[in-house]
Amino acid sequence: MQLTAKSIVLDYYPIKNGNSNLIPDKFLRVLSFKGQTQTKRIISEEQMNEEITDRVSNYNYNVTDNLLNLPQFHTIGGVL
Repeated sequence: MQLTAKSIVLDYYPIKNGNSNLIPDKFLRVLSFKGQTQTKRIISEEQMNEEITDRVSNYNYNVTDNLLNLPQFHTIGGVL
């Protein structure tokens, strides 16, 4: 899923482990500003849903892509 507000873009990706198994209830959240990645972090599905609702309802973000994105690899030390 992707949210956009002016020059800010939030992307949410499902994550998978090295065996290509999806990790349930976890998503990679990527915050970009003017095309430059600012932060990456793993969040729960509940956090993602709360953040999406809050930003769309209270901060004029628009859902610009509502499709599930390609799962991203995740390791204990971080994202590949």
